[in-house]
Amino acid sequence: MNGKILNSHVKNETTYNIPLVLDENVISSGISLLSLWHTLADESYRVSWPRDKKKPLIANSWVAIYTLQGCGKIYLRNDTEITLNGNCIIFLRPIEIKSYHCVGLIWEQYWMEFIPTTLMPIPILQPGIIYNGDVYNKEMNEVATLITSPDPLKNNLAVAYLTKIIYQWICLIAENGKKDRQLLKLEKLIALLHANPQKRWSVADMANVMQCSEPWLRRLFVRYTGKTPKEYYLDAQLELALSLLKQEGNTVGKVAGMLNFFDSFHFSKAFKHKFGYAPSTIRKIDSPQPKTAGSPD
Repeated sequence: MNGKILNSHVKNETTYNIPLVLDENVISSGISLLSLWHTLADESYRVSWPRDKKKPLIANSWVAIYTLQGCGKIYLRNDTEITLNGNCIIFLRPIEIKSYHCVGLIWEQYWMEFIPTTLMPIPILQPGIIYNGDVYNKEMNEVATLITSPDPLKNNLAVAYLTKIIYQWICLIAENGKKDRQLLKLEKLIALLHANPQKRWSVADMANVMQCSEPWLRRLFVRYTGKTPKEYYLDAQLELALSLLKQEGNTVGKVAGMLNFFDSFHFSKAFKHKFGYAPSTIRKIDSPQPKTAGSPD
């Protein structure tokens, strides 16, 4: 699922992709998981689909794309363009995808292809905003640990766990029609925060977008995210910084500048306060992943 080099095959080009399902499909009650990938992409990430896909397209399969950080664009065969920002989930038909690429600094996502084994009312082309992204990120990390285990029982546990997560995402999207106007406006604001990581957002800026008072904005954020607007924005910045620091060539000073912090000192202080260690201790990705990776489908 990597298009960094124009003529390379996605199976062998693993600069970004961390393969989580390597060999055969794993089946659990609810879904048959065809592939699960964790992708950390930069601006050179471009994929033509299905040319860069190792396995053939399966007509009754689905793709769930969970964007953790940054922004990506997906183009469908009917010329529909979809923009995905951080803390967003969407379900698509693989046979309808034409291409996709990273927009801006980074696009970090989980890409999972599966076949439902039971009746599953999957909402197609309806993005859902995830407020408690930290919870899902931890759950996906747990799935990744279990799916790479040599123990088949743990592999099945991972897929059962993922089935539960997919159902939660389906329920989340199904609730979209019940949202009031303020909540819909809050979701648009959150999408803007993730889409414009280089802008130095103030609470006043956010309230202006929402066309509400700052105290009311704070109440909305705390209610739906458990964080104040300032806390949510800073956490999003620092999570993005963590991903950027893992990319080769990105120094602490460069990342601080990319995300428009006042200086490296303030950035390092905030980073250490959140994660418990200095950004300079992060080991850079300085070599490709092993070429035993499975295909991204």
